[in-house]
Amino acid sequence: MEIALSGISGALNTLLSHSGMSEAELGRVIGVPRATINRITSGRTPDPRASTLKAIAEYFNVTVDQLLGNQPLFNGAESATLVSTSAPIPIIHWGDATHWENSIAKQSTQNTEWISADPHLNTGKFALKVQGDSMWPQFQENTVLIVDPNKEQKNRDFVIVHLKKNNEILFRQLLLDDKYKFIKAINDIFPVIQLQNGDKIIGVVIQTRNNLK
Repeated sequence: MEIALSGISGALNTLLSHSGMSEAELGRVIGVPRATINRITSGRTPDPRASTLKAIAEYFNVTVDQLLGNQPLFNGAESATLVSTSAPIPIIHWGDATHWENSIAKQSTQNTEWISADPHLNTGKFALKVQGDSMWPQFQENTVLIVDPNKEQKNRDFVIVHLKKNNEILFRQLLLDDKYKFIKAINDIFPVIQLQNGDKIIGVVIQTRNNLK
């Protein structure tokens, strides 16, 4: 069966434009080489694989027919609003959190795990997986934390903190008391810690993802 490449390339370019994603970002999050995505957007792919089309369609929450250009991408009068999109955010190692910007810049398809988040979270964010039981039972091990390094911290926010003395990176709840800052674990067996000069709040946890299986 001959596929209308102009339909595919036009639809995918529209999806990328409305989601604010680059070809490289889409390739990373769905596990498809950037070159493959580029060949589709430029209309140079003679026969896109069904698995590639399915991965793209599922990511953007559209049907394969919509991706092929056989059906409109948009609902009725909402011609400027995509049905649904999400933003890819890299899950980095805890040891990289203090220099998260460099870590994100080095991410690649081969060695990076990604998570889809709300579209407005598509830049300047990273994610971590909970380790240990210091924040149990509210945050179980392997819960994914989406972190915003630029968000202003408020009392009782959940934050990622770097403690200079022990070179530790911790996930805790922030407690503000006048000019003093404390961080508290949910699990009471862990002590409350007063932040000292040199300690740094890396970012505020703004969303979580918890897979029960």
